[in-house]
Amino acid sequence: MITMLVALEGALWSQGTARVCWYVAALIVLVGSVLVSHPRVRELGIGLHGMKGAAWTIPLAALICALAVLMANYLGTSGFLLEHKPVYWHSIMYAIWALEQEFILNSFFYNRFESLLGNTTGAVVTTAFLFSLVHIPNPVLVPATFLGGLFFVEVFRRWRNIYPLAISHAMFGLTLGFVFPDHLIRHMRVGLAFLHFHLRG
Repeated sequence: MITMLVALEGALWSQGTARVCWYVAALIVLVGSVLVSHPRVRELGIGLHGMKGAAWTIPLAALICALAVLMANYLGTSGFLLEHKPVYWHSIMYAIWALEQEFILNSFFYNRFESLLGNTTGAVVTTAFLFSLVHIPNPVLVPATFLGGLFFVEVFRRWRNIYPLAISHAMFGLTLGFVFPDHLIRHMRVGLAFLHFHLRG
């Protein structure tokens, strides 16, 4: 877990060739660790088990996101998503990224913290904390990912399926990109990219 976290932070706090190398290292650690541990499909949450049980997160996310968009329209705020044309292509790519994040968050980190700490609140909170940690220093995403992490990990703990979570994750993330002004969310960038964007802003 430490190696994976170091590789992720290395990618987030570097640029150019170094960043690519760190991302490749993180991918190797992720895939290698999963293969070595010989997990069951059900344990990873990538099968059909639990999908129906976790599906309620999708309409809940849709409702929350709709209310957030209505509030943003009322307040006159808007984020960087309005700059993406076509928005649907950006949304598809982000949905794929949301699925990858859910695998890293739950199938990788939570499963390992659960092995160490047991099926406990501590394992859930620790995983959510790490999720928010990798979003430093973004002032919107750090608290949002901690709260979202608590939600996603707890649902995964109960139903063990990442697909409904990935859909909900994508909806929440895209909504954040719409409802928050870009001077706060900075194109949803984190790490060194956030600081560089901030300096240019």
